[in-house]
Amino acid sequence: MVAKKDKLCPSLTTQQALVSNLTRDIFKEALAEPKRESGAPIPLFDRLIDHTPDEETEVPCKRYYNKFELIQSIEREVFRILNTRSNAKHAEFDDLTTLPENRGLVQLFGLADFSQYDGTNSGHRPRIARLCEVAIGIFEPRLTNVKVTILEFNKQEQTLNAAISALIAIPEYQQEITFPMTISA
Repeated sequence: MVAKKDKLCPSLTTQQALVSNLTRDIFKEALAEPKRESGAPIPLFDRLIDHTPDEETEVPCKRYYNKFELIQSIEREVFRILNTRSNAKHAEFDDLTTLPENRGLVQLFGLADFSQYDGTNSGHRPRIARLCEVAIGIFEPRLTNVKVTILEFNKQEQTLNAAISALIAIPEYQQEITFPMTISA
């Protein structure tokens, strides 16, 4: 059946051409490299998170964070680091982290074993804080001059409450940040 040409119903070939052009424009826009005006590159794990798992179609992911998003991303990553326990034993962790080429090893990711320290003992808190600083220094390259202060041990929840202070190492956003952190014991 041939479609009738009139002003209200364009021909099928015209409709097909419109759809084809629209599809081409959508793909061209999706594949185009965004113009980088400013921002911090988004880490791989942040790009892999599906914030809308119920939706079938995906919006092209952002490639750069603004300052606020960067700080949120850093806080999330520090939380992941400090609430993941390294598979390496304490002495093995120390030995492996002395060589820069070992710092990407999966078994080192996270906080070194600190079970020999007592979170309720204020004398042990600086040692735990030092372990936290080392782990952040290795696995969060967007931060420098990291300082961790263990504030208290929450007996009810078996967690350590800490304050993290550091300098953002990304040139466009260099500034000192401080944020609270809860570390599972």
